[in-house]
Amino acid sequence: MMAEIPMNEGGTTSSGARPREVQIAAWLVLLESFTGLLIGGFEYYMFENELSLLGAVLALVGFWIYTQILKQDLSAWNLAVVFNVIAIFLYAVGSNWPGVGLSVICFLWLINPNTRVHFS
Repeated sequence: MMAEIPMNEGGTTSSGARPREVQIAAWLVLLESFTGLLIGGFEYYMFENELSLLGAVLALVGFWIYTQILKQDLSAWNLAVVFNVIAIFLYAVGSNWPGVGLSVICFLWLINPNTRVHFS
């Protein structure tokens, strides 16, 4: 009778459990996307600031990045880091300070070595 051999990389496939760091990174991207969409849309509606509208469109891209982060792909990690750098500057120019704060937190979480190691 053959015994099952445990796999060391059981959490890296889409069928297994995701590491806690990846789940937190995905939730941070989702939270900053909601914040960017709400505040950017509100500022565009109230003050007709085109940069706020661009920030709201960027937030829509964040929803797609959220799904890619859950796949734990290295290109998704790279895309999320670049997305956050762009979002920090775009939200700052559009006066979306909650979006800036969440983007900085998400950026710092993504470049954390404990998070980075889960993307291959």
